[in-house]
Amino acid sequence: MMNLVDNHGRRIRKLRVSLTDKCNLRCHYCMPVNQTFMDESKYLNGDEIVEIVSELVDSGLEEVRLTGGEPLLRKSFSQIVERLAELKLKKLALTTNGILLDKYIDVLTNAKVFHLNISLDSLNEENFKKITFGNYLERVLKNIQIAKAAGLSVKINTVMMRGVNDHELLDFVKFSQEYGVDVRFLELMRIGYAREDQVDQFISANEMIGRIKEVTELKTVTSPLDSTSFNFLTSSGAQIGFIA
Repeated sequence: MMNLVDNHGRRIRKLRVSLTDKCNLRCHYCMPVNQTFMDESKYLNGDEIVEIVSELVDSGLEEVRLTGGEPLLRKSFSQIVERLAELKLKKLALTTNGILLDKYIDVLTNAKVFHLNISLDSLNEENFKKITFGNYLERVLKNIQIAKAAGLSVKINTVMMRGVNDHELLDFVKFSQEYGVDVRFLELMRIGYAREDQVDQFISANEMIGRIKEVTELKTVTSPLDSTSFNFLTSSGAQIGFIA
């Protein structure tokens, strides 16, 4: 078996596979409201995706994360994930906005997709609408509960933006404790079409940590060297991390 190693000597164990560019939200830091998408005939088909991943598994790949766009919008999602589940992977995971999650819980559990990252940028209904141009907060929160009840491990990804949702920082810390989910705060990446409107919205992980430390103790949690985030446990039991 040949291992995949980059020029810095790091072994590559993880792969992200984008199943679609389509999304049913229009988060203002991500895409325009009037976005157009590719025709699905231009995507890699299921056979091609499985072939590529299979070859990489033979070269030491251990984990695959399915992403989008919103991956649950891919018409052939169920067939693709069922075939990937047959490969010798240690972990098959999904990043989603959670809107369609209830319709796919059985598919995910049958395919042993036990790890979910759910994008959620506000816990306030009006602010959620403002950020995403969608009225789905109640549905997403319900689907988080459904996923937890099904035994899935859930992490929440929150893009923190000054003047947009940073006033909810401590609400998300409390949310982690009450829902029993990890919450990871992402620094805003000023890329893409809206970057010029985001000059004043950036808030650093260090500033977020400082704000949280004003109200609770943070205990460092040891993470793997290739972990996406650096993580903490609060004195109240909330599990939070930061992607800087």
